[in-house]
Order: sequence, then structure tokens, then C-alpha cells
Amino acid sequence: MLCWSLYRKFRGRIGKMVAVLCIVYIAAQIAFLSTTKVPPFSQGSLSTSNGTGESMATRPMSPSKRVDVGQIINPPFKVLMYGQPRGHKGLFTIGIPSAQRPNTDRIYLFDTVDSIIDKTTESEKEEVTLVIMLCDLNSTYNTHISVNVYNTYQQHVESGFIQIIHTQRSIYPDLEHVKPTFNDTKDRLKWRAKQNVDFSFLMHYSINISEYYIQLEDDVIVASDFVNSIKSHLSISTAWAVLEFSRLGFIGKMFKSSDLEYVASKLMLRYDEAPCDLLLSPIRMDLGQKKSIHSKQSLFQHIGRFSSLKNKLMPSIDNKFKDNANVTFDLYNYPAADDPEASFQTTFETYLNFTTEFAYDNNASSFFWGKTPKKGDTFTLVLAMPQNLTRIVVLTGKKETRNDNLLYTDLECSTFQFGSSETDECGTMFIKLTGLADGDADTLATGTAIPNNVKCLRLRVKRKLRTWVVIREILLYT
Repeated sequence: MLCWSLYRKFRGRIGKMVAVLCIVYIAAQIAFLSTTKVPPFSQGSLSTSNGTGESMATRPMSPSKRVDVGQIINPPFKVLMYGQPRGHKGLFTIGIPSAQRPNTDRIYLFDTVDSIIDKTTESEKEEVTLVIMLCDLNSTYNTHISVNVYNTYQQHVESGFIQIIHTQRSIYPDLEHVKPTFNDTKDRLKWRAKQNVDFSFLMHYSINISEYYIQLEDDVIVASDFVNSIKSHLSISTAWAVLEFSRLGFIGKMFKSSDLEYVASKLMLRYDEAPCDLLLSPIRMDLGQKKSIHSKQSLFQHIGRFSSLKNKLMPSIDNKFKDNANVTFDLYNYPAADDPEASFQTTFETYLNFTTEFAYDNNASSFFWGKTPKKGDTFTLVLAMPQNLTRIVVLTGKKETRNDNLLYTDLECSTFQFGSSETDECGTMFIKLTGLADGDADTLATGTAIPNNVKCLRLRVKRKLRTWVVIREILLYT
């Protein structure tokens, strides 16, 4: 690719800046281009207008907030797969990047789109545009999902409420050689660098579709009456550059379209320096806003558990979500477990009658509740017979708020050794399977190998906690 040839030629800091600015230029121009109504995968010519009647090549640009991206060029591929521009500016655009999630067939995108459609009135749909960007590196997967999304929401696509766009490998820098930071693994470095490029591309495409832009992810549900709630915050007297309608990561962050090109260019220029949520604060301060401005109640809730980063569990939820009390989240929907016969041992101090058996009864309304654990405390499940398990799920903390979840804890197992002289039924050799993520574990999501003949499973606390602990359920699959 030309940009990376320049990088190799000049090398060093200057070479990198030349290469990255080249990427900004190409990605920005590709993203600016859309069409009038496009039949699926039509090869018709592209327009330099995004449907508002205003040429994107002649939009006024504030020198203090812009990166010069030059003139429009012909892109190497068609960005818009399905949908049509409306010909007028809306109130806000919702941008949703979507990629395949390893270790699961679940596609959260449809839950997200269903939620947005259900929570917007017909008049609100005229003010809002939903841009779904399919950004998996597997173009066959993108094509497959685009067809499914179009067939499922054809009415909304053809009305202009939904636009479906995609990326291709040509927009990305060399993701195999990303600058190491934060002691992240190579896979995570590549994943978060790609995410920054994806967000930048999506923002560039969405410039000028609406007055404002909100960044979501493809595993989010929205609160009731969220459009009116957002409108009420637009009239605040405080000057702002970023409004935050969720406490999680980059979810629910609103920008003015007039600042969107600057935000997108900054994400592209610093794509390999830090995760997007850590880049948000300096971007916000660059735009003149010193402190975060959060809505009192969050309007977007994370529901996904399987990350698009392979072997990563993502159980985090926003405990400030407006509808927490009224929503049963799909993230607690697991297949019925086999749960072979077992008994329990624990050093946790049990509170009242919330006993250990409630953590293993396949009943979502009951749970074990223990007082503040100390370092070295354990909660052990002893199987009556050794088992070959295919999946282990541990769910802790209260459902709606995630309070009292079991942090700084490892899931361990011991196996039955035929002919062993061990007198302890669990033996003394426990091996770590995985650490709990925000209080949960799922060996399928994390790609964790489980040895045969498991006799005992143990939750071991690695440091003193500050709160009591709820263990909602341990699910075992054979």
C-alpha cells in the first residue's frame, strides 16, 4: 500500500506521520462518498454529496479544529451497501460498527437494532439516522450480515432510517506491527488499533448527515424515550463538545457534527497509541471541554458477553441505566445446565440463610450471599463423580446493578487421579482455568480448555475485597 511504502522509505517519527496522514486522507475521502438510492452492490457512480444537498468538498472548515484531507478522490470500493440518503439533515446519527464475535453464533446487532426501532416513534425516526458499519476483516461475513439486516429491516432501510455501509482491508494500516503499549497482548493491540480506525471511518462517513452524532456498539439496548431524553440535554447552558449518555467506554458519546471530522482524524492519527475510550478525554479537552458531562441516568446499556476480541469475556453493564429495574437482560440467558451432583466447601462467612446451595440450583432468583471475603478465601464445588465438562459459567453480583460481584478472583479446578493416595477429595493440585472478568467467568467465551475428570472447582480470592459477595449461579455443562 502506498502509505506504508512511504513509512518504510522514510521510517522514524516523520515517516510514521507521513504514512498516517496518508491514511487519514484516503479513509476520509472513501468515507465521505455515498450514493442516491443504491440497489444491493450496484456498481453505479458515486456522488460527492452525502444527501443533504451540500457538497462535502466545499463545507466550511475551522482551521483550529480540522485536519486538511484534500479533495475528493474516487474510492477503491463502494461504501454504501444498502439504503439511501434522505436529502435533509436530521437531529442525530447513531453510528454502530459491527464485526464477528469468535466463540459464539450470537449476533447482538439485531438486538440493538430491534431496541432502537422499538424505542423510537415514527416521527422520531424522521429525525434519527442509524448507520450500521460492517467492519469484519472477512468480507464474506459482511456481505452475509448486510443481506440479513436488509431483509429484516427492509422498510426502515428504504425509508432512509437505516443505512448499511462496510469497510475493506485497504483502509487499514499494518495491524500486525502495532506499537506495544499498556502491556497489552499482540492480539489486543491489533484489535484496539483496528477499532480506532473503524470508529474514524464511521465518523467520517457520518459527517453532516445530522446535527449531532452518537457512537454506539453492536451489543447495546436503549432506554425508553431516549430520543426525548437526549433532546432535553441539548439545551443545557454549559458549553460542551462531548455529552456522555453511558458510563461505559465509548458507548453513548455524542459529538457535534461540526467537530466530527476533528474527532475522527484524531482517532486515526493516534490509532495505535491507546484504546478509544482513553483517547476521548484529550480529544474532549482539545475541543475546549475540561470535564466530562454525563446524563444523570444512562440511556444505553451493554448486553454483550462475547467480545469481538477472541477469548475475551465482556460482562460489564451500566448500573446507572434508566430502565435497569424494568429490563431482563439477555446476557443472563444461558442454556439449561446439566449441573451434575455436587456439594460445597467455603471459607466465606455466609449471611443468614443465603447458603452455598443457592449458587447451584438453576434458579435465577436465589443466590449465595457472603460477607466481605479476605485474600485466600475459597468457594469450592465438589463433584460427586469426576466429570468431563464442556463449559463452565460463573455469575456473581446482583443482576441489575452488578453490586457485590466477586472481583480479583480466579476460577481453578482439580482433577481426579486414578490410583492417587491423596486423602483430600479435591487433592492439593489446583490449576487456574481463568480469571473472573468483572465477577463472571465463561470458559466458552474465553476459549479456556478444561481438563478431563474434573473433581473440584474452586473460586479463590487473590486480595481482600471491600464489599460482600453474591454468587448467583454456577452452571456446568457436560
